[in-house]
Amino acid sequence: MHVLFLSVGSVRRRAVVEESRQVIADGGAATVVVDRMGPWSRETFATGVRVIDLAALQRRLPADRVEQAALYKAPRKLLRTIGRGPLRKVSKRAERAFQRRLADPAHRAFVRMRGDQRDRLLARACSRSPVDVLVVTDPVAMPYAVRLLERRPGHASPRVCFSYDYSGVATDGQHRPDPDSAQGDTP
Repeated sequence: MHVLFLSVGSVRRRAVVEESRQVIADGGAATVVVDRMGPWSRETFATGVRVIDLAALQRRLPADRVEQAALYKAPRKLLRTIGRGPLRKVSKRAERAFQRRLADPAHRAFVRMRGDQRDRLLARACSRSPVDVLVVTDPVAMPYAVRLLERRPGHASPRVCFSYDYSGVATDGQHRPDPDSAQGDTP
C-alpha cells in the first residue's frame, strides 16, 4: 500500500511525521510532498519515508536554471567583482536596484508565461508507483490534489482523506492521543 501525503503548506508537520511513521509500521510505503524543506528541517522522518521537495525539483528544470543564471547569478557576480574596495557601497546599491527593478519583474513575467510547473513535477514524481491513499494535510494542498487526480485518467482513483487515521486502512484505528468529537471520533 502506497500512501502519498501532500503537505504543501507545512501546517500539520508533526501529524504528517507521525502518520507517515504509522504507514511504515503498517508495512506500507509513505511519500511526503513538501513545498520547501526549510520548515521541515527540525522534523525527523522514519526510515523508509520518501520526502519530495517541490522547490528543489523546480530548481532543476532547465528553464529555471537558465533564468536564475541570467537574471540573478551572472549580474550579481559581475557587480560584486566590480564593486571591490571603495566601490562596494555603490555596487551593493546597484545590485539591489537591479534585482528590484529588472530581475524580479522579469522573473514574475517568466513564471506567468510558463505557468505553475509544480503540478507537472508532482505528477511525474508520483507516477513511479500507484497511490492507494492520498492524504491532503492542509488547505494549500487541495488544488494540488485535485490536479493530481485529474492527471491520472488511466489509474484507479485513490482514497482521499485529511488524515491517515480516516483512510480506512489504518490498522489500529485512531492514533491520536486525544479524540476530537467534531471530527467523529469517539472517546
